[in-house]
Amino acid sequence: MQYLIRENSPEDKDLIDNFNKELNNHGFDFNLPQYNKKLSNENNFIFERRFILTENNNAIRAGYNLKYQWFKINNDLVQLGYYYNPITAGLYNKKYNVCGILLLNDANKKKSDLFSLGMGGYSKPLPKLLKGMNWELEKIPFFFKVINPYIFLKNIKYFRNTKLKSFFIDFLTISGLGWLGIKFITFFHYIFNLQIKKSELNVEEIQIVDKNFDELWEKTKDQNSFIAVRNSKYLDILYSEKRFIKLKFSHNNKMIGWSVSLCTKLNNHKQFGNIQLGSIIDCLSLKNYEVEIIDKTTEILKKKGSSLIISNQSHVYWQKAFKKNIFIKGISNFIFASSKSLNSKIKTKNYIHITRGDGDGPINL
Repeated sequence: MQYLIRENSPEDKDLIDNFNKELNNHGFDFNLPQYNKKLSNENNFIFERRFILTENNNAIRAGYNLKYQWFKINNDLVQLGYYYNPITAGLYNKKYNVCGILLLNDANKKKSDLFSLGMGGYSKPLPKLLKGMNWELEKIPFFFKVINPYIFLKNIKYFRNTKLKSFFIDFLTISGLGWLGIKFITFFHYIFNLQIKKSELNVEEIQIVDKNFDELWEKTKDQNSFIAVRNSKYLDILYSEKRFIKLKFSHNNKMIGWSVSLCTKLNNHKQFGNIQLGSIIDCLSLKNYEVEIIDKTTEILKKKGSSLIISNQSHVYWQKAFKKNIFIKGISNFIFASSKSLNSKIKTKNYIHITRGDGDGPINL
């Protein structure tokens, strides 16, 4: 057999379809993407390339995506590669287990400064492989705030993985003890995270970003040791869809920050059931405004009907802001993995700014 890794093309459509059909026949509901000319334009601010691994040049056995994006690392601007969506026939045939290593080695040759995000926890195949290849792995903290305890308890699937647990959750829901317990925990967090005095911020929900977002980026970038370039181009590319709730915050007629959120009615979600989920997926601000921005964003998500609000945040300033707003730190399965080359460049880990907006975005929210 002869393996070859190359960038996919329009001529590979049938080969990709055949590979995806085989995945689906074995019970997997994800696919290799087809060629996309628009996304692969290297003149774009953010672009990606899609690669396939062929066997004897007549069948696809694996593939991956590599997204190129500009980041500020310490004082330098560096174009990084985001390694994601690696899929191999090893999922259903151990003969092809080696394909995962071949894909990762190929990506490393194309871009030594690589990272991956999400991945569902340390026990999953990709994090295990990355760890074995000397990547650095760490969880991005997860925060949640229950707005409607009854609906939360009725829908939360994460705690219903056995019949006994499911019965216990139902008992808490029907008896009202669950509502009382959640309110007590919220009050307990409030006592230990007393609010500071807030400024009066002006909040505006927007669709179009302007030059003020570029100016804010220039003023805030040095607060972070590692951060994707978050200027107006970044927002236009990643959050152009109307489903995103883009909020612009001003104080004394000057822009001081922004946030991007979602309010989604879930349908049989594996963790949150059918809940109306609010998610704060991205944010940026001048120092000392983080608490107020999360407060205002939370209020808007509540008004839009969210019963539960969640977020993943790595930066110490934003973690403190969520705690001050009575968000509870939960169990995270959202992993940031950096290649050996990239990890050696990141100096101060507490000031890494990673959210659910990074990587391939809020695809599960």
